[in-house]
Amino acid sequence: MIQTVKGLMEAKDLGITMCHEHLALNLTRVRGDEDSNFSCEDLIIEEVEQMMKYGVQTVIEVTCNDMGRDVFRLLKISEATGLKIVCATGFYLWQYHPESVLAGDVEEICDVFCREIQEGIDGTQIRAGVIGEVASSRNEIAPSERKVMLAAAKASIRTGAAVTTHCQLGTMALEQSSLLQHEGMNPDKIILGHLDLENDREYHCRVLETGVNIGFDTIGKISYLSDEARADNLIHLIERGFEDHIVLSQDISRKSYLSVNQARSGYMRVMKDFVPLLKKKGVQQETLDKLLTKNPGRILDII
Repeated sequence: MIQTVKGLMEAKDLGITMCHEHLALNLTRVRGDEDSNFSCEDLIIEEVEQMMKYGVQTVIEVTCNDMGRDVFRLLKISEATGLKIVCATGFYLWQYHPESVLAGDVEEICDVFCREIQEGIDGTQIRAGVIGEVASSRNEIAPSERKVMLAAAKASIRTGAAVTTHCQLGTMALEQSSLLQHEGMNPDKIILGHLDLENDREYHCRVLETGVNIGFDTIGKISYLSDEARADNLIHLIERGFEDHIVLSQDISRKSYLSVNQARSGYMRVMKDFVPLLKKKGVQQETLDKLLTKNPGRILDII
């Protein structure tokens, strides 16, 4: 079963899934601008409706505890659009961590995750269905980030929930995989995020050889890497036999990424632009079904 903001559903009902998105977040405390404050609820609903016209049925919403998570807003979006939303419990990069994380220990943080998965968030009956996006900084795992990762692994083992991560600019994926698995995590319950930002095919292969799943989940962020290059890197991994361990998304974390900005496709980028590009390059529908539906369903299933 998979836990959504509206309750449990069977994994087979997940449908086409974006595995790393934000629908209700507020990062202004650290970023210092309003571009990452998604208080524009009506606009987000309009954008979600556009995305759903391209077949998307589910979003893994990875805005966690210190990123401005708002489960009431997520529930409203789900009810208004019919989108199935899996919300997260977790803590992000060290700059966002509250004092309870900076000063707390691993078991205390683990207890927060378990409570939000098993009981509910902020006194509600809305339960988290995934742990994430727990994060590491560029080229290092800061001390409080390490505590959060360890707590995430323990909570995953205790609850059966998957862990989805943030690898800053694609770095530290091997270290994240090692840390999580050293705590006893099943590698197939791990999604290491933003690997598409690291334009290094052999690095991707080394990470996947540890048994984890990876996210090509910043599709459309062409200021970092062109989607043409992303597609070619993804096809290389498919040819190497890793198609069962890759998921897709866009990671929309700024209003300026939305399709209301006419230069962008927002939440539609994967299905409107990237999937047709993959098809043009010869990727078969059976493989696309794995990337978009079967892999997310298997990984997120709480057993």
